[in-house]
Amino acid sequence: MFSWTRLANPLKMGCQFVTHFATAPQIPPNAKFWSKLFGKYLLLTNTIGSGLLLALGDAIAQQYERFGEKKAFDYSRSGCMMITGSVIGPVQHGFYLLLDGVLPGTSGWGVLHKILVDQLIMSPIYIFLFFYVSSLLGGKTFVECNSELSEKFLYTWMLDCCFWPGLQYLNFRFLNSLYRVVFVNVANCVYVVLLSHIKYGFSYHDP
Repeated sequence: MFSWTRLANPLKMGCQFVTHFATAPQIPPNAKFWSKLFGKYLLLTNTIGSGLLLALGDAIAQQYERFGEKKAFDYSRSGCMMITGSVIGPVQHGFYLLLDGVLPGTSGWGVLHKILVDQLIMSPIYIFLFFYVSSLLGGKTFVECNSELSEKFLYTWMLDCCFWPGLQYLNFRFLNSLYRVVFVNVANCVYVVLLSHIKYGFSYHDP
């Protein structure tokens, strides 16, 4: 006994195939790029971004300090800032991932808790690394680093407490955790202008 199976019309199948790919949503190449940048390569993004933006902030600070004065741009200083930012970037990356894991959510009290932890833990770590790494790269000894840090830490941390809480409220309340460090690094372009002036301003203008 034979059974006949009806074969599908090849022309009809071809039309359905073309129609499917013409109407199915396609992922734009740019979307794939950004999804990798803030997904698989997030640590690398935060590290490189931190280094570049710290160097940019220092360059702006140097332009301000050189205003009205004929002094050469110090490329080695901005290079030290870039390396310093590249050291700080992975630390910030790990800290904010841990912070969002320990204190999840974006409620008012949760955000305030995050800001408090950020100011009491991450802020001192950032200031410590900023002064130590940049000073060691600049050729200073550990004794000189300790002396500079003891002189400038309290003032810098008080400035930090005035600058960051409002910005971090926006960061913790409204942004996805993937963009924490990027947001901080962009804001750092302004903050590092102040930090660079604190670190280099006094000696930079010495006769």
